[in-house]
Amino acid sequence: MRVTVIAPFPQQKDGIPRVAEELLKRISESNEVDAVSVLARQGMDFITPSLLVNQKVSLFTIARFLTPQTMVKLIRLYKESDVVLFLAPPWDVLDPLEALYFFLLLIKYGFLPRSRWIQVVHDFIPYVFSEDGIQGRRTIKLLNTFQKHFSDVPEKYIAVSQSTKKDAMRFWGLQADRVVVIHHGPFITPKPPRHDFGSNKILIVSDISPRKNHLRLIKAFELAQKRSKNSLELVIAGYMRTAIPELEATLQDIKVRNENSKITFVGYLPDADILALYEQADVFVYPSLYEGFGLPVLEAMACGCPVIASNASSLPEVVGEAALLVDPYDVEALAHAMLTVLEDDDLKREMSRKGVAQARKFSWEKAGEELLAVCREVAEKAGQATS
Repeated sequence: MRVTVIAPFPQQKDGIPRVAEELLKRISESNEVDAVSVLARQGMDFITPSLLVNQKVSLFTIARFLTPQTMVKLIRLYKESDVVLFLAPPWDVLDPLEALYFFLLLIKYGFLPRSRWIQVVHDFIPYVFSEDGIQGRRTIKLLNTFQKHFSDVPEKYIAVSQSTKKDAMRFWGLQADRVVVIHHGPFITPKPPRHDFGSNKILIVSDISPRKNHLRLIKAFELAQKRSKNSLELVIAGYMRTAIPELEATLQDIKVRNENSKITFVGYLPDADILALYEQADVFVYPSLYEGFGLPVLEAMACGCPVIASNASSLPEVVGEAALLVDPYDVEALAHAMLTVLEDDDLKREMSRKGVAQARKFSWEKAGEELLAVCREVAEKAGQATS
């Protein structure tokens, strides 16, 4: 089986690009796969060199904007492939100024076979929780273009959660049998359950934006600190993706009311430092208003850190019975949940044990096998159509 992969590969890889490289690694290691061609846009995509050590993996660099040479290369590559796997979100390939857009038009209108396209959908954030700004409006426009003109073209869709599958059916009108759910795995190998606690540290690992709900978390932390006999610390790891004007004012107000309040912003950190934070924290809190999957929650559980998560979107699906679920809009409920965990060491140990067990249900090996099964099904159907 010959597979072509189209995905975003920026130099700094987190979120979707990191997932894409992990899935690329898994399919390239399979004996069922003879060759993997990775499409990279010149000056935009940077593949981790270790992936290219595998002799099955070839890098095809194309110009970002349309040229005759680029189009010829794309057509030849598509015809030689049994499956074309779009790990990129639709808005990454639908810019009318870019070469890939014209390539998709050739597939849509039957100049190239339609039966080889597998599209991964990670989330529907622009529809469910649109944020102000030009980029947000542009993304919605591109998603609407995909829904209107291209959503009937892929042979199969892969959703990263049941929640995302439901959103695909809701927003794009997809039939359930066209969407296969394949969960992510953790980037951290599940560890033994923890037994020792006492740092009184509350952790969140997430980029900072309104959807991630840091403002309510900070307000809940202030309530928890007022009611606790211990000195608590809220540690916030992640970069500022979208400015939240009220956030800075709230932080200043809290500082005025309690100058000893410990709210620590550590910024974007490498994996080793994030791992250390998971292992130090007494509780991980993730009150996000919407997620496509929720990798930080899975990784916190893999480290044996007790988890409090939002009861919204995909998060209940990821944590199962291993976490405390709360209404993310309810500051009082967030504060109560934090104190419930912080003040009960037996509960922490029980949540740690359940969290590790839940994390073990997810793996990249399993995700890779399930992805290969979809690729096999699509390739066999495409072969029958052309024979």
